[in-house]
Amino acid sequence: MTDDLELPRPAIMQLLTLAAVARPDWSTDQLRDVLAQARTGGMTFGRALVSVAQMIADPMAEPPDLLSELPDPWRHRRRPPEPETAHRGAAAARAALHRPDTD
Repeated sequence: MTDDLELPRPAIMQLLTLAAVARPDWSTDQLRDVLAQARTGGMTFGRALVSVAQMIADPMAEPPDLLSELPDPWRHRRRPPEPETAHRGAAAARAALHRPDTD
């Protein structure tokens, strides 16, 4: 029995072969490089498989388009603000709106 955590199993060579047959206008070396960059950037093989299949079906798509689907790295490393941040901001806004005239 196979371990479900490893599914789908990466099949990069088969994906490159499919792309070479379906899109002879693409450079296999370029697609290989783009896939490596995407995987290094955190894209799972399942997501890469779906994205490449969609790109194969799009006559205007090029291999570098795959990289545009990578999330910005700072979005995942940024910690969410503490809950009291909103309360402090609201209190500051109320104080600014209700400032007594000093004329």
